[in-house]
Amino acid sequence: MMSIQKNVPHFPTNFPMNFSGKFTAKIVMKKDYVRADGTCALYLQIFLNKEKKKIPCNICVKPIDFDEKKQRIKTKYPFYKDYNLIIEKMLGDLNRIEVNYRLSGIPLTLQKLLEEFENPTSRADFIKFWEDEMNRQKEILKPGTYRQQMTMLNKTKDFKNPLPFYEINEDYIQDLKTYCKKKLKNTDSTVSSLIKSFKKFLHIANRRGIITPISFEDIKNKQFRGNRTYLSPDEIVKLHEFWKSEFISDNYKSILDRFLFSCFTGLRFSDIKALADENIIENTIVFTAQKTNKFQRIPMNASAKKYLHPKIIFKNDFTGEFINRELKDIAKLLGIRKKISFHVARHTFATNFLICGGRVEHLQKILGHSKITDTMIYVHIVENITDIQIHNMDDILEKKPQL
Repeated sequence: MMSIQKNVPHFPTNFPMNFSGKFTAKIVMKKDYVRADGTCALYLQIFLNKEKKKIPCNICVKPIDFDEKKQRIKTKYPFYKDYNLIIEKMLGDLNRIEVNYRLSGIPLTLQKLLEEFENPTSRADFIKFWEDEMNRQKEILKPGTYRQQMTMLNKTKDFKNPLPFYEINEDYIQDLKTYCKKKLKNTDSTVSSLIKSFKKFLHIANRRGIITPISFEDIKNKQFRGNRTYLSPDEIVKLHEFWKSEFISDNYKSILDRFLFSCFTGLRFSDIKALADENIIENTIVFTAQKTNKFQRIPMNASAKKYLHPKIIFKNDFTGEFINRELKDIAKLLGIRKKISFHVARHTFATNFLICGGRVEHLQKILGHSKITDTMIYVHIVENITDIQIHNMDDILEKKPQL
């Protein structure tokens, strides 16, 4: 490994970076050319495999203000802190490149080093790698999946950027989880989704020969199922009555068109957004699910039809984020004390379908679940509801008789 002398915490000062005795780097002053103001330019001088390269630091000071031994600007110079930070960053970037290539077992040439240094590539920095992969996959990922993975990338970036591959170890993963839970106040389910996305792109990197202290297989990620919030029949009626009201705004009515339609069909927001006239054949919705690419045929009940418009199925084109914000305001306005998002409509359909006597295998088909275990979640919810209702019968004997 390399031998680094340290002057300022967290930054390498003078190399040699002991790359089998072939790699050294230091900050030097070009004294053979003195500017009119008496200053000379500083350079980052690199020797690699007997090749030499000087990279300008874009710093010019008088020789008296430069400490050749420490390779830093002297403290008496007015802007010494700023200039030294530039120097330390250049040496730090060089250090990250060398360490990453060493750990990956990839030979480092001067050409590769300069390419990485001038335009950092995804072989050294995981954040840059993730960003490049997101750009590469943008056209093939579903819009919802792309937005979700971009959200996870931005959380990871906010925690640490850049993120050299050689720093991805057990401590980093644990610190990332702690940051999400304590600082961002994320739920266990959200943290699990972040780690799932993290592992996906680390897997791609490992598959391409980028070696990390821990591979994607070493990262354990416990799956948490988010709370399945759903609306009761009384709450659905509240929304429907508000939808019928002459006082409702156009935006609220358009939003409830979609939300209540989903409450009676179970369609995801992405599928409702893509719905067109040709997808409605008499009393049947025929479509290809945006998330799974599965062809589905769902019978449409009379209640769902109430929220459709002739020719234009749903008026206005809203984003999911806007609809979720407005739904929270609608719930608050109507006194519904539940955390509502559009996906709650899908949970509402599934739960009430079973309460009304629907069979779980039919629900699986309607929801488009590949595994019956995904659908069984709603069975457990309904069982818990039934258990609570049975215990509520205890209130009968506990009530005082009316005289």
